[in-house]
Amino acid sequence: MTQSISAIASNVVGQYTQVGKIIVGAYRSGAQRLAHDANTRYVSFLKGDKLPLVSDDAKASLIKVQAKINDVVVGGINTNSDRAEKAIDFVAGGVNGGIKRVAATAGRVESALDTSAITAVGQYAILPVAQVSLAIATRAVEGTKFVAARVVGAEADVAKTVVKAKRVVKKAAARAKTVAKAKTVAVRKTVRAKAR
Repeated sequence: MTQSISAIASNVVGQYTQVGKIIVGAYRSGAQRLAHDANTRYVSFLKGDKLPLVSDDAKASLIKVQAKINDVVVGGINTNSDRAEKAIDFVAGGVNGGIKRVAATAGRVESALDTSAITAVGQYAILPVAQVSLAIATRAVEGTKFVAARVVGAEADVAKTVVKAKRVVKKAAARAKTVAKAKTVAVRKTVRAKAR
């Protein structure tokens, strides 16, 4: 029980970590593209004929200053994006560590009490819910990739979510409710029998 539920929980954390990193990557790419486009328009404006009273040397100097400003802006974007990714990794690492500790504690309790009640409860009540959570997290990753690709301006590298995936999630949720209700009675009987 604890291993399969902890594995699913770690996968859910991994999926949401990926969502966070996709969002940060979209921010980074979009902001860099915006800075690059602004720089390009500024240089085109200066090189155009709209400023006849400004000398070529002054224009070249303004272009150099703009390039330095653009480099500072892009550097700030990259630094902030890197920090956000490190924070996401830090939080995910802490959550995964907690999941491992809970799984290990549940295993120790079961072996110390010589019972499999925790495993039974996990298999029949918690595991179906965890599987639904994983399916939802997977859909969140797919949707985030699609939206991020649109924001960045690239084609989505993820196939569009099909209606079948929605049905799978709905079936899993319904199955989880049915299994939880049906097996709760069996788990109670097992726990009571082992307690005697």
